[in-house]
Amino acid sequence: MNMNFKKIILLAVFAFIGCRHIVNAQVIAAGGWHSLVVCNDSTVKAFGENATGELGDGTTTDSNIPVSVTGLSGIISVSGGGDQLEAHSLALKSNGTVWAWGSNIYGALGNATTTSTTTPVQVLLLTGVTKISAGGWHSVALKNDGTVWAWGWNTDGQLGDGTFVDKTIPTQVTGLSGIIAIAAGTYHVLALKNDSTVWAWGDNISGQIGDGTTTDKSTPVQVSGLTGVVKIAAGRFFSLAVKRDGTVWTWGENLYGQLGNGTTTDSHVPIQVNGLTGVTSAVAATGAFHCMAVRNDNTVWAWGRNTYGNLGDGTVTHQYTPVQMIGASDVAGLAAGTNFSLLYKNDGTFWGCGRNLSGQLGDGTFLQRNTIVQATTMCPVLQPVGISTYDESNSFIKINTFPNPSSDGKVTIEITDEKGTLSDGKIVIYNMMGKAVFQSTVNMQSPNTAISVDLSEQANGIYLMTLLSAEHKFYKKLIIE
Repeated sequence: MNMNFKKIILLAVFAFIGCRHIVNAQVIAAGGWHSLVVCNDSTVKAFGENATGELGDGTTTDSNIPVSVTGLSGIISVSGGGDQLEAHSLALKSNGTVWAWGSNIYGALGNATTTSTTTPVQVLLLTGVTKISAGGWHSVALKNDGTVWAWGWNTDGQLGDGTFVDKTIPTQVTGLSGIIAIAAGTYHVLALKNDSTVWAWGDNISGQIGDGTTTDKSTPVQVSGLTGVVKIAAGRFFSLAVKRDGTVWTWGENLYGQLGNGTTTDSHVPIQVNGLTGVTSAVAATGAFHCMAVRNDNTVWAWGRNTYGNLGDGTVTHQYTPVQMIGASDVAGLAAGTNFSLLYKNDGTFWGCGRNLSGQLGDGTFLQRNTIVQATTMCPVLQPVGISTYDESNSFIKINTFPNPSSDGKVTIEITDEKGTLSDGKIVIYNMMGKAVFQSTVNMQSPNTAISVDLSEQANGIYLMTLLSAEHKFYKKLIIE
């Protein structure tokens, strides 16, 4: 029970209250040549290339087994940047702050310097962050107010602030609101709005912005003809989106068949991936030159460049349409780097295939793998699951929490049931480690019920309130400051 609710908590902090959408935290990540994993104790492990300190263990020594990132706890999401060397890493804490380490040559660590670091530093000026994404040498964050912030390299306009000037601290992306997801490619960025449209900016040399041109954009433009999108991902010079109907769409560079339409011709607008449907869980990932997606039968399909066996089909042959990855089942999440692929399963095990010259598969070797192998010394991977927040604007049941945020830990939960259909239930409040810190039964004998909660002895941070009855499930984020 506690573990299931822990998964709910780790995702609920990403939900915008009042929206109804599925959200998932990124608990494994692939940079150019390194990998990151959030363990089930909310610490972070890293492995692979470490030339600029991107493993975060205080050294610049590569590792083919997981090492602990120094001083990080309470982590709910990670992201890996860089294309090859000069790589960096990001981590998101449950309190909405962002931490970064590794290469800082263009300011991608966001700490007002260009000095690289081998251990995490806090990104300045950022609070209330719900999602992070590391690009080639820039970084992007989504805040809980739906705004997007970016910092680092800006030669191609990838910071989206209307300039081409690098920034060493976060700057707000111009003209974007209502954003629910972000994806940083090597040189460009995608954003998904709450109306299911996709917006893009930055490098556009191969048409990866998707507006029908090859002109770089320093402010966001809408991707042509895409609606009903639930998932986005960005590669080096191409982009991907999953629609609500389970189809997959791509645009940009197609040198290795990474658009999945059976050709090697670039496309400047979205085109549908051939023969791939039923990606209803929206679990998908892009590497520098390849893609992966999980179908609703839990098979994994991959396409694009396969020089190092990163498609996991037992060959090193490029695939211009999706092929099934051998041995991949019961998959909970995916990540893809430059010529390698990662996944984790519902049992918490971690697997990888492809290039392993720097130890980025974490299996204790430097051997290339053409099918997935398990990293047996890996910690159990934290496994968030998607939840749907309740849309109160269309409900006769109203839940109000006040004050929220609370400065003294004392909160009143007011429940209004206009039609009297809510039976007695239970309120449980969980901290970010999945521990129940408050419980109370709810006796709905009248249309209005108020419950007093005292969390004054709990640490400051984010908590999840759940109201469970026979008819409904409600989730509310509580903040103690």
